[in-house]
Amino acid sequence: RHQIKQIVFVLDLCVIAAALSAVHLSFVFSGLILASFWYLSTSFNKISFVGYSLGFLCAVMTFYVSAFLFFGFENYFEDASIYLTIYSFICFCACFGVTNYFNKKALKNLMTTKDYYQEQMNRYIQFSNQLSRYAPLQLWQSIMRGDTQAKIDYKRKKMTVFFSDVIGFTQLAEKLIPDDLAFVLNDYLSHMAEIAKRYEGTLDKFIGDGMLIFFGDPQSRGVEQDAKHCIEMAITMRQQMHVLRERWLKMGFPELHIRMGVSTGYCHVGNYGSDYRMSYTLIGHDVNLAARLQGAAHPDEILIADETYRLVKDEFVCVPKDLMQLKGLSEPIKTWQVIDKYTGIRSDLQQWFDYEYKGFHLLLNLDEVQHYEYQQLLDVLEQMKERIQTQHELTTEQGIARLDARDEVQDSGSKLGGFESDKA
Repeated sequence: RHQIKQIVFVLDLCVIAAALSAVHLSFVFSGLILASFWYLSTSFNKISFVGYSLGFLCAVMTFYVSAFLFFGFENYFEDASIYLTIYSFICFCACFGVTNYFNKKALKNLMTTKDYYQEQMNRYIQFSNQLSRYAPLQLWQSIMRGDTQAKIDYKRKKMTVFFSDVIGFTQLAEKLIPDDLAFVLNDYLSHMAEIAKRYEGTLDKFIGDGMLIFFGDPQSRGVEQDAKHCIEMAITMRQQMHVLRERWLKMGFPELHIRMGVSTGYCHVGNYGSDYRMSYTLIGHDVNLAARLQGAAHPDEILIADETYRLVKDEFVCVPKDLMQLKGLSEPIKTWQVIDKYTGIRSDLQQWFDYEYKGFHLLLNLDEVQHYEYQQLLDVLEQMKERIQTQHELTTEQGIARLDARDEVQDSGSKLGGFESDKA
């Protein structure tokens, strides 16, 4: 089609050259012919430099050949008659009007086509966004970029796998009505999914109140960094669970806790299933190990395998656990409990404090405390300190309540009175 435009352009130039030669370069008529040609060429043609060069060369040759063979050189620059001038203006206006009409019609058709395809594209984008919620975000983005194909395929990679669930959720399902149960579950999953997205984890699936998240595919920052991101995500989830638990308690729901398991190792990740229905997931020993660690974890505990510990030990406080014999594994494995992230010299700037022990739970988020509330917090902490100190003074090393001096005198007096009565 482009070559046809080039040929038509050259032919137009030749016709114009012959016309200019025929009218003996009449100023008005020649100017109108050139203006009409310029308007037509700019409206419909996109001509290359070669096309322009060839066209003007042919036009010059046509002009001189026409002038020499057909129209002669005598009185060449003679004035045009008034009729020819009027006729030229009429033809120019007609050419301009017809061209403008077809231009507007073509533009209207173009805008209609553009609006149609824009509407279709918006529909496809909406459908794509809706469908993307049923697949991991990273997978959907990879498919849209063309990096991943929707076909049965898998690869072997070293990855970090995360499992979590809510302790007591099964029993809770027997007590709550379906609407309340759905509210608690969606509230929990929405917050945890947002945290997983923040740390670039691939959210594989929800398993009831459980979650399977992995790091390392389709995007990876390296095995070590993936493991650290996973542990940071787990700590953030534990902190968020404290906030959710306090809110749910105020709403009348029972106390719920999370437990998490993390393992790092080689897995097979990719698309499994059939051409009709496939699932992007991973399989392997460490997937099973992470699930077993999650099942063995205590409330609000992050339990990690030894391989994960080697990758994150420089940035996170971890304490060793006893060797565990997990279901499905032939040998006991060494595990670690993640306490928190090292703060180092930045400990004074730590904004989140979370400490829980039997009978004592401290949860402090300084980001949510206003400056005028600091003194109130200090007063509460001082009262707690004084009360604990008093209790400590009233308790012996064996944990027995200690009597004060007055009680000891009264007790001694009663013992002495009993001795004298026995003696009498």
